[in-house]
Amino acid sequence: MSSTKNSLPNLGKIGDAHLDRVPALSDCNPGLQPTEYNVIIAPAQMVEKIGSILLPDSERERLGMALQVGRIVAVSPVAFNYERWPSEDDKPQVGQLAWFARFAGGIFEGVDGKEYRIVKDKDIGAIIIEQKGSSAA
Repeated sequence: MSSTKNSLPNLGKIGDAHLDRVPALSDCNPGLQPTEYNVIIAPAQMVEKIGSILLPDSERERLGMALQVGRIVAVSPVAFNYERWPSEDDKPQVGQLAWFARFAGGIFEGVDGKEYRIVKDKDIGAIIIEQKGSSAA
């Protein structure tokens, strides 16, 4: 039995997350300021097609909700306000790339017409360290 590699990318892995599709902070205007422990994220933009296959709307919607990387656009003043946080400088900041829980939060359209996710601070699992020379916020 020969093993063939699946041509569809696994969108759940950070390495396949299309970090180049995450909008720059300067291009984001959600029009909302989060409250309580909420964070607004501009998720990576969903691919329209994979290879030469155009994805149907229902599949793009399902995969779009499953995306797990994006740029932190806004943070509530009380988000990441844990009693034992190591340092104020270590807290996730606006402009950083973040990995967040699959299917977390809700999706809304910002005043700029772009799609955003509002998630709880605890749904952000990691900050993605951008390599030097990559597009910064």
